[in-house]
Amino acid sequence: MIDEKELRQLARIQSETPILSVYLNVDPTEHATEEYLLSLRQMLKAASGEAAAEDIEQVQRYFEHEYDWSGRGVIIFSCQASKLWRVYTLAIPIASGVTVARRPYLSPLVALVEAYGRYAVALIDRQSARFFLFQLGELVHEQVFEGEEVRKLKKGRGSSAGPARRGGAPASGRHEEEVAMRNLREIAKETDRFCRQHKPQQLILGGADPTLAHFREMLPKALQERIVGTMSADATISEPELRERSLQILNEVEEAREAALVEAVFTAAAKGREGTIGLDQTLSAAHEGRIRTLVIERHFHAPGYRCDHCGYLTTQPLATCPFCSGQFVEIPDAAEAVVTKVIEEGGIVEVVDQHPRLQTVGVGALLRY
Repeated sequence: MIDEKELRQLARIQSETPILSVYLNVDPTEHATEEYLLSLRQMLKAASGEAAAEDIEQVQRYFEHEYDWSGRGVIIFSCQASKLWRVYTLAIPIASGVTVARRPYLSPLVALVEAYGRYAVALIDRQSARFFLFQLGELVHEQVFEGEEVRKLKKGRGSSAGPARRGGAPASGRHEEEVAMRNLREIAKETDRFCRQHKPQQLILGGADPTLAHFREMLPKALQERIVGTMSADATISEPELRERSLQILNEVEEAREAALVEAVFTAAAKGREGTIGLDQTLSAAHEGRIRTLVIERHFHAPGYRCDHCGYLTTQPLATCPFCSGQFVEIPDAAEAVVTKVIEEGGIVEVVDQHPRLQTVGVGALLRY
């Protein structure tokens, strides 16, 4: 199970030899196994100039002979020279990619943990509740609460069965509402206890709209602030369907976060401080060690040049390096090279899909200073 403790351990890893980081989507609902293997071979081939041959062979061997093709995503960190081999199988699909650096490429994994790492779903009605705790799309705990039965009073059973006073609601209707509200208050307390015990990062509510509106107001303010979405769902919904619908809500939340991040980059760059857009400016900031968060469009690639002495990156075919007078060597992808540099310097890399503004420039960054 990937948690914050595991992430901290991975973050402390740094090697003098390159670490191969592999993210592979294996969602069986999207493609066949052979298609994923072909994609993996192509990505590993592209990394062969930077990654060690034994790491590439180990990853290929694992997928071809050891992996049981369960789950929907796989993450591998390999550095055979340093005896590093970590494999994580996920219950959620991920974006495929291969990166080589002296640190594990953790930014996509960190983003997954923040977005889908530990969340709860409270499925409620006027009488009962089902609580689900998920970790990266995998159900780890389920709990049921049953309140008092909500039913109409039969006619002829005492004065409460008779008609209401003029202008009032029928007594049976008032009784139903009182029982339902009592149940909801108890469910709110139970929801708070569940969240205090299991500490989910995010909470999703499911049920009928009028009931959810009343219920939400009954929750403690701190818990209300943790709610990221609601869904209209019947109490009989299956766990797989509930998981998929909750993941869709979290995916929409993550897309909104990425969009806000891209806008923050453009705003900072426009103000002329703490932000860059475009490959040339971003490469310069990377050389100065100023990048705090690199934001790159998933399919952005561009050729470039790297100084063989100090590692300075540029898109310009210069004769000698302006910093150390070293010689430049042409590299097929300067965008991938800046990703590697930011990772090695402890920065954050955010890969974003299909954002119109980012697609026009390819890459940008928020700066440390």
